[in-house]
This record gives sequence, structure tokens and C-alpha cells, in this order.
Amino acid sequence: MDARTSILANGAPPSHPAAVAAFRAARWLVCCDGAYPKALALGREPDLVVGDGDSLTAEQKAKLGERFIHIAEQDTNDLDKAFRTVSARFRVEDGIVILGAGGLREDHFLGNVFRLPGFAQVAPNVEMVTDAGVFSVVTDRRVYACRPGEAVSVFASEPGTHVRSLGLEWPLDGVSLAALWQGTLNRTTRESFTLWSDRPLIVYRPHS
Repeated sequence: MDARTSILANGAPPSHPAAVAAFRAARWLVCCDGAYPKALALGREPDLVVGDGDSLTAEQKAKLGERFIHIAEQDTNDLDKAFRTVSARFRVEDGIVILGAGGLREDHFLGNVFRLPGFAQVAPNVEMVTDAGVFSVVTDRRVYACRPGEAVSVFASEPGTHVRSLGLEWPLDGVSLAALWQGTLNRTTRESFTLWSDRPLIVYRPHS
């Protein structure tokens, strides 16, 4: 069984086989409160539901009991609250998979994606799996298994991030990424690729 914890956000529920597999395989499932009905529709009771509770009925709260973690503050969104809860209660070393983070409002989705570098400071193996692909984070050096010809895009959330690469068709050796688009639309050339960076990078790989 997969030892990782999955967080189900309140976007479009996972439907791609890879995303559904991550949902079903996770050892622990934590939902943002608005995603609780979506978890049930996918056939699983969550271990915890986290949020301000505005999206839950009184009946749902009663059913959840102590599984509902109420966090009233409004300075962060429910995904951030769920992540903080997971990092406090579960083994982040085993990895965290975020599901359901996109598919509805694109501003919410972009905000969730660019929250990943902050999450990676606590859980370096955090991933966001969508119905299109997987977002992960490089905090220093990371090697990815792949096949030649796979698509890969790299995003630096901080201008001036210095990057090196091995195994990409358009090398990023010594490149300083000044804008979000500059590391996108690359391809792999071997059975692994490696990225080095002096600041966190977000790496996107579409499902094959």
C-alpha cells in the first residue's frame, strides 16, 4: 500500500487514471471541507476533513465528529490549512499528494500551484497530481526517471533563479530564469534527467 497521504482539495475531483489511482492508494486521506462530498462520491470516507466549516452541513459535521478539524482563520485557504494539519499529524517523509486542486477557477489553481515551494520546505516530496499531469518541486538537486522524448516544463517562482540541467533537449545550464515562461516546453533526451537550482523550482510533467 502507498504510504503517502493524499489531500483532496475542492476543485474538480480526480478522473484521470493516474489521479484516481493516487486517491485510492493513499494510506491517509485528508479533505478540504468542501471536498468531503467529492471524496464520498469517489467511494472513500476521509480520515480527516479540514477547514472553516462553511461548506459542511450540521449533519455532515455531526457525522464526522472528531474527524472534522475546524480552523477558523481566513488568512490562508483550506488547502493550506489541510497541508498544515497533515504535516503536523502524519509522516511527511513518505510524501504528500495533492489532488483536486484545479479544474474550476484558474486563479485558485495557479495560487495552489505556486504554494508548492512553500509546502516543499516542510515536505520535499510533495506533489500535485491533476488530470493532466504532475507538479513537483526541486529544492536543490533532483533526479527524475523518464523516457526519451517526454515533455517537461520548469517554472521558477523567484526571478533570477539559477538552474543547471542534464538530460534535457534544450539545456538550462547556467541559465538565470527571469520570467515564468522561460523554462517551459522542454523535452527529455535519456532515461533520466537532473535539475540543480539555487532556489525552488516547480517541475511539470504531463501524464504519458
